[in-house]
Amino acid sequence: GSFQGTGSFIIPDPSSSTTPLTIGEEYYIYIDGYGGDECDYYWEALQGVALTPENDSCENAIVISCGDVDTSNNILATNNDAPSSCGGLNTGAGVWYEFIGNGSSVTISTDYAFTNFDTELFVYEGPCSNLTCIGSDNNSGSGTTSEFTFTSNAGISYLIYVDGNGSSIGEFQIGFTCQSCDADAGTWD
Repeated sequence: GSFQGTGSFIIPDPSSSTTPLTIGEEYYIYIDGYGGDECDYYWEALQGVALTPENDSCENAIVISCGDVDTSNNILATNNDAPSSCGGLNTGAGVWYEFIGNGSSVTISTDYAFTNFDTELFVYEGPCSNLTCIGSDNNSGSGTTSEFTFTSNAGISYLIYVDGNGSSIGEFQIGFTCQSCDADAGTWD
């Protein structure tokens, strides 16, 4: 005969006094058959698993546009290619986004309820191999969220780096809002 069954468990067990798992630490999960039974099995993590984000490096920056909102984290991100400082702030572990300038005023913000740590924003003019600092922000949004506005030039690649203040890590939402910079000189007497 054969047996099929499913089960789930939470690590650490909320009913125990064990401490939460440590970020970056390696853990092993041992699975065996009940009473020595042998069978094929599989398991999958359903939630709470942190992976190194795909946009951990500048070359893999996620391309975003006006109106986009992205959800990400810097929990297992590195600081492998960000300049050490920009706009008076030092960089830490973070992730990258790319915005192609369109001549509009661009506001980048982590001021969302989902953001759960002290973020910083850094804006550079590209390419990745030769980044020029445009500016940075820490705490211009609500609480410890960040917000930075700059005027983009059409066709220019801007690289945005999101990290945590000091060694802060967590999850964030980031939004990109654009406002036309059309100016009307009006009539002068």
